[in-house]
Amino acid sequence: MGTERNEHGATQDGSTERGATQDGAAQGSIRLPGASQSFLGIVIPVEGEYARKVSQTRAATGDPFAYIPPHITLMSGVPLTDPAEAIAHVRNVVSAFSSFPIRFAGTDTFYPVSPVTYLRVVEGERELTELHERLHAGPLDSKPAFPFVPHLTLAQEIAPERLAEVRREWEDVSFNMAAHSVTVHVGDGAGAWTQIEELVFNG
Repeated sequence: MGTERNEHGATQDGSTERGATQDGAAQGSIRLPGASQSFLGIVIPVEGEYARKVSQTRAATGDPFAYIPPHITLMSGVPLTDPAEAIAHVRNVVSAFSSFPIRFAGTDTFYPVSPVTYLRVVEGERELTELHERLHAGPLDSKPAFPFVPHLTLAQEIAPERLAEVRREWEDVSFNMAAHSVTVHVGDGAGAWTQIEELVFNG
């Protein structure tokens, strides 16, 4: 998950990411945290040189969620009532997609609704939005609190003036990546998220 409080879309990322782990699981198994209620989160990892720079920027600003690896959130905080059915749905959705290019360029902010500055997605938005909508259907049918805006967080939960500085610092940055997979996470509602598997797009 990410760290934003709204996906400018549903409770996207947030303090619930605290204590995240990366425990992978075999595709045929589902290991869930020991909690009465679990929640599902799905993200596309962002890796490479610029991902490292994003992490460095977040750490330098004092962002309390700087330890979270850069990513694009597709789903966060959706209640998991039937894990087997939900994961089967996610696998089915992901298998219908092929790898696609994503381009980041320019910055924007969710402030004052949420103290988040981010890199804009200028290519790949159609595919990301379709993924988001298909995932939020069937056994995971849910309506996010805000419209979905795919993005890469640059800073969060810091002073407004520092958010503005980060936005200016990154305004002219642009880079490309290919989306090859999603990672699936389960949260225990108490702040811990566990990665249960990675699903690769079909080609």
